[in-house]
Amino acid sequence: MTTTAQRTDSTTVTPAWQYYRVKDAARVLGVPPRTLYHLVEHEQIPYRRLGTMILLPAAWVEREPTMPVKRR
Repeated sequence: MTTTAQRTDSTTVTPAWQYYRVKDAARVLGVPPRTLYHLVEHEQIPYRRLGTMILLPAAWVEREPTMPVKRR
């Protein structure tokens, strides 16, 4: 008796992030995390709080231009 195994093509697709933590967003934007905390404190950028964690929308982080690298 032969058995035929059916192969299911299950590729895992990682969904895009909806939110960034401040530390990760700062790295993407090329600014110090303290700058983003300051903007959150003064409600100048969109954010969400999850308990004590501050989350920044990925749509905003990816839309903002990154800071140019300073030449020394």
